[in-house]
Amino acid sequence: MGAEVAVLREAKALLVAEAGCSALVEVVAVEMRADVFVDGALWMSTALTPGDWEDYAYGAAFSGDLVARADEIDRVDVRVEGGAAAIDVRLRTRRASALRAPQPSLPGCSLPASLGGDVRRERPRRLFAPLAPEAVWRMGRALLPAQTMHQATGAVHAAAFADRAGAPVFVREDVGRRNAVDKLVGAMLRAGTDPQDGFAYLSSRCALELVAKLARAGVRVVAAVSAPTSAVIDFADREGVALAAFARDGRFTVYAHPELFDLSAK
Repeated sequence: MGAEVAVLREAKALLVAEAGCSALVEVVAVEMRADVFVDGALWMSTALTPGDWEDYAYGAAFSGDLVARADEIDRVDVRVEGGAAAIDVRLRTRRASALRAPQPSLPGCSLPASLGGDVRRERPRRLFAPLAPEAVWRMGRALLPAQTMHQATGAVHAAAFADRAGAPVFVREDVGRRNAVDKLVGAMLRAGTDPQDGFAYLSSRCALELVAKLARAGVRVVAAVSAPTSAVIDFADREGVALAAFARDGRFTVYAHPELFDLSAK
C-alpha cells in the first residue's frame, strides 16, 4: 500500500537582483529520508521525492540485484512518520546474490548524515561579514570560462570557491557533482583556505549532500545555478548557511539566511 505525502511545498524566499530585492513565496520539491528494508532488515537509506513508493521499491530491488522479476516480490509496505519513510520490501524468495551486507545507498544516491541530524563541523561557526550580492554575479560570469573540461565536453559539473570580490580561487570539475565538491573541499583544506574569506558556487542543482559537505568545511554562503529542495532549505536554515539558488543573469533567490548578504544598497 502507498502513503500520501505532499511532493511540493511553499517556501518563503528573497529575490535579489541588480534592480532591488523583493519577497517571494516559491514552490519547492519535497525531499525526504527513506529507509528501505528487505524482509524487515535495513538494506539501504536514501533521500527521495515522496510518491510512487511501490515503483521505487521494485526498481531499487531490481537495480540492486535483489530480484530479477516483479513476481519475486510479495508486497511492499510503506510507513511515513516524522518526515521520513520506511519502505519494507517483502520477498517471496531471496536470490543468492542478495545475501550480502546491507548497503548504505544505491550508487549515486548517497544520503548525507545531515538529513537525519546536524552536520559535524571541523571548524566552529564564526561571525560572517555579510557578502555583497555583486560577488555572486561576478563569480557566475567567471565560472564558464574557468570550466575547461566542460567547455571541451559538456559533460562535467563544477564546484568553485570565490573570494569576497567574486573572483574564483578554486574551480574543480568532475563528471560527478559530489566528486567536484569533494575536490573543492580538498583543495581548500590543502591550501589552508579560510572559508570566511569567500563563498561556494555550484554549477549544478543545490543538492542537500553538496551543501552539507560545504557546511562541514565551514562555508557559510552557497550559491547554485539551479533549484533547492525542501530538505536543503531546512538544513541550511538550521545550520546557518545562506542558500542562494538560481544564481545567474544578475539575480539570485535566497532561501535561507539572507542576513549573510549585504543588501543595504538594494
